[in-house]
Amino acid sequence: MAQLAGAIETAVFEAEIISALVERETPDLTLVEAAKTEPRTNTSLHGGAFKALALINAAILGVFGLTFLHDGEALFMVAISAVYLAAYLGTPYVLSKVGGRIDSAQEKPFEQFLGEPFETWTGVISGREALLQIMLVPAAILIAVTGMGVIIGLNQ
Repeated sequence: MAQLAGAIETAVFEAEIISALVERETPDLTLVEAAKTEPRTNTSLHGGAFKALALINAAILGVFGLTFLHDGEALFMVAISAVYLAAYLGTPYVLSKVGGRIDSAQEKPFEQFLGEPFETWTGVISGREALLQIMLVPAAILIAVTGMGVIIGLNQ
């Protein structure tokens, strides 16, 4: 029985080797042709997305500033957060200017970027969907912070 099992395993292993060699000898040309005809997808964001993200974060800090306008210590913490936000947003901006390479996504209009396909790790989506996925959480935080600011303002 053991000899039969060994013979079957060897035959399966040999069949896998032969099929791998056959695949290596005959390349699939349809994949190359399909890759040439597919439209090119964006892999980097347009500058408008970064500007919108910066605007939402600045609005969050503005709401915090208005909410804690009467408390000097809290306002000082908001000012420190503004410095961190400037560093967080300014560092990629400075590094993009130092590189000297202009991305093709930055040269086209923002409306065109929104309509074109955008490649992500999980698949291809439209630029509008990519922007929505990026802005959804910061926009929800802005809405929540605004609500909390109104509640705090009404209770004082």
